[in-house]
Amino acid sequence: MSGERLGETMLRVANIEDEVALESVRDALDALGMVYEHIRSEPDEDTFPQSAYFYVPDTFVDDVDNVVQRLAEEYGFEAEVL
Repeated sequence: MSGERLGETMLRVANIEDEVALESVRDALDALGMVYEHIRSEPDEDTFPQSAYFYVPDTFVDDVDNVVQRLAEEYGFEAEVL
């Protein structure tokens, strides 16, 4: 799967240890006021640790990167815009 779709960029958040950490990512994306799409979770949505993949608008990439890096420090997961 490519890291980009027209007008969107993929965000990968890896080593999410629990539902609280995953919800913190979703809450942060919601707080930015953008429309995003959760693509998939590996190994699946009910198993932790997991990696979650989201498509985010290109116009929010810097904001997304800043907020998930702060959350990564707090929750110990790895986040990167692909």
